[in-house]
Order: sequence, then structure tokens, then C-alpha cells
Amino acid sequence: MKKILVPFDFSPAAMHAYRFALDIAAGNEGEVIVLKVVDLTPVYIESLDANPYYINSMSILTELKQEARNDFEHLRRRIDTNVPVRFEVEQGTVSQTVLKAIHQHDADLVVMGTTGTEGISELLVGSNTEKIVRSSPVPVFAIHKAQKVANIRNIVFPTTIDLDQRALLEKVKALQRFFHARLHLLYIKTPYPKQTDKELNESLERFAEFYGLTDYSIHIRHEPDEEEGILKFASRLEYSIIAMATHGFTGLTHLILGSIAENIVNHTREAVWTYTLHEHQ
Repeated sequence: MKKILVPFDFSPAAMHAYRFALDIAAGNEGEVIVLKVVDLTPVYIESLDANPYYINSMSILTELKQEARNDFEHLRRRIDTNVPVRFEVEQGTVSQTVLKAIHQHDADLVVMGTTGTEGISELLVGSNTEKIVRSSPVPVFAIHKAQKVANIRNIVFPTTIDLDQRALLEKVKALQRFFHARLHLLYIKTPYPKQTDKELNESLERFAEFYGLTDYSIHIRHEPDEEEGILKFASRLEYSIIAMATHGFTGLTHLILGSIAENIVNHTREAVWTYTLHEHQ
């Protein structure tokens, strides 16, 4: 977590993410790249009426970029830090520009503020955070509220008992080492699995041994569905974050299958760390 990218829109949620990223960088001798994306798409959409008119898009772009730079200078003066910080302004759609910046800067981590989405807007549009969680090649922290890195003591890790998660578990172990936190292996038992709790507990112990986990505890919870169980468990565990994998489904597959990790990002108040799994992992 040496190079941390923070998409930034000057909202309270983005400010929480920025402070969280500074905390991580300070504890890891890292640097923070703060990115403001100027997206002119809404301007063009709003101008498509019965009597369309032309706007000087370059003039607007220049003005918006200068406004962002001025706001960044104010932010630099407002928050004093010893962490190396770069402020950048780019034009484009938010999700695509952020993904491009991840590659350009060789970022290790994205930290984003989010307020979540609900109802029909969630189904049709989704949040920028959700899109980046789904597509990012590096882990993403979704931050909902002010949260100090030094206060984090617990990592909730909802898991299956598959033994083909080596890449994911190595990253979760690194996360645990950084936060000096206890790892809570959480298995949500829906009405479908036939194993007894004793069998599940034994399987989870073998899972922990297989991946060389330390400082962990096992929790088996009976809930109607996985998302509800994860949200309920995490809400009762103080000073915690949630760590989850997402499969990064897109398009029609995403609409049909959805993603528990993305739903958790939208509906929890805890910080959520996600990592997109690929087929070869």
C-alpha cells in the first residue's frame, strides 16, 4: 500500500477517504495521489432539448480545472501532513478515468468515499464507487464515515471454505499485519447448506491452517441470506472493517448475479476493502 489513489470530489465522503488514505500512507511510508475528475457529460445531456445550443466546452473545461486546482490548494493548506501528496485534475468519465490513473501511477490501492445508493438508482446506475470496486485491478477501500486507521482492531472476513483463494488470502493477511488486527472468519449459513455447525467449524479450522492464518476467530451465523448476515455481524463489532472478494461481473451477468461485495459497499457504514478475483486466481 505504497501508492494510494484517492478519487476526490470535495464532498464530505471524499474528505473522509482522503484522511483515511493519509493515515495509511503515514503508517506505510507511502504517497497519496488525489484525483479530481472533471466530467462534462451531464452538460451535454442537459443541453439536448428541442432547441439545442452550443456551448464553449473548452472554456468550461479550463474553468472547471482551474477551480479544482484552487480548491486543491486550499485543501493543501487546510490539512498539514508529512505524507507526499500529489493533486491531479483530469477530464473524462469518473470510473474510466480512475481506472486509467491506477495503471498510469502503478497504484497499489484505491481509497474512495461513498454514500452508497438505494432503490431504482442503484439498479439502473450504481455509484462510481461500485463501478470501480467491480473493475479495479487493485484493492479498493470504500469509506463511508470518518474513521482513523489507528482505531481499527478487527477485520471481518466473510468466506467460503474453498482452498483456491491463495491470492486473496495473501492480501488479507497483509492487511491484517498492517492494521495489527484480529481476523474474524465469518461463515453465513443460509437455509441451503446441509453441514452441521460442528462440521463447518472443523472445515474452517482446516481452512485457517491451510492458509497459515494467525490471530483469528471463527464465527458461524444462521441468516436468511449472506448479505444480511454480514451487515448484521459487522455492525455489532466495534472498530472493524470488512474485507471481501468480488468477481467483477459486468453487463447482463452483473444484473443477473449481482455482487454481494458491491451490495455490502452500498449498505454498510463500515469501511469495506474489496479485491477483484479473476479466473486464474
